[in-house]
Amino acid sequence: MTEFQARIKPEHRLRYPGLNAVAWYDVAPLFPGVTHRSKNMKGDRIARLETGRGTVSVLAEHLEFRSTTSAGDPEPAR
Repeated sequence: MTEFQARIKPEHRLRYPGLNAVAWYDVAPLFPGVTHRSKNMKGDRIARLETGRGTVSVLAEHLEFRSTTSAGDPEPAR
């Protein structure tokens, strides 16, 4: 299980029609043991979200994040 989950901020939902704006997605690491977020060639921070169809790269500023290491079970991604 990943340490973070993310979902699309409501104001950016139209930019990502393949993602559900209310669902939380696991943030996929770039490689095992490497950070969960990175930068693209323009220097924008990106995050890779795990979906049922693979992974999707999204600008981190378009996401809200939460930790999955807190008490209780997080909502499953839909």
